[in-house]
Order: sequence, then C-alpha cells, then structure tokens
Amino acid sequence: MSTHRILLIEDDASEAHLAQRTLHKINPELEITRLTDGEAFLDYYHQHPTPEQFDLAIMDLHMPRATGLEVLKVLQDEPNRTPFPIVMFSSSENDKEIEQAYDYGSCAFVTKPSSGSAYRQALKNIIRFWIDTNRRR
Repeated sequence: MSTHRILLIEDDASEAHLAQRTLHKINPELEITRLTDGEAFLDYYHQHPTPEQFDLAIMDLHMPRATGLEVLKVLQDEPNRTPFPIVMFSSSENDKEIEQAYDYGSCAFVTKPSSGSAYRQALKNIIRFWIDTNRRR
C-alpha cells in the first residue's frame, strides 16, 4: 500500500478519534491530518495551495466558525482552485443541505450511521472508492 494523505475536518473530538482509529484500521499507511472546523480547513488550504499534498478531505457539515457548506462555497469561488475530492460525512439527512453540498462542489455526501459497524463500513466505502478505486486527473 502506498501512503495517502487524508484531511479529516471534524469538530467533535470523540467523533474525530473514532474516525481516525477506524481509518488507520482500514489502511495503516494513511496519513491523517485532523482539523477542528471549517475555518481551520480554509486556513490550512490557503497555506497549502497545491491539493496534490493530500488525496481526500472528509468533512463534517455542522461545525463552529465555518460550516461545511460555507467552506464549500468559499472553495467554489476560488479563482484558480485545482479540484480535489471532498466528501461530506455528516449526520444530516436534510435534503436541502445535501443538495447544497453537491451544488457547492462536494464529490459525495455520506450520512454518518449511528451504529459502530455501519459507521466503520461507511468510512471503509469512502476509502475504498476515493483512495483505492477512483483515479484522479
């Protein structure tokens, strides 16, 4: 397995810990950078303007300081943005929020399952598709 870099944008510490632990079980070679909210992600993005430095962003929707939708909207308006996959991973099942996420450039919207095994499977599906299967330009 090759090393892949994942940005995990999640404000809830226990949720982030569970996601990081699960992602490392799926692929121990993953390098995971956790950011605590949307504003931290935007700061990180502007400090690392070449998205080739990471392979995938997995982002929560409801966060303080800047929501996932606000982040997507800012990125959509970036004049020279090189596309990179952002998967929304949220407990929201609100159709309007899901539609907005896609309209603003999310590659996928995965609703976080409440059970542990389904949660792990959802993250496994994200990694299997976006890291193992999908071929980026």
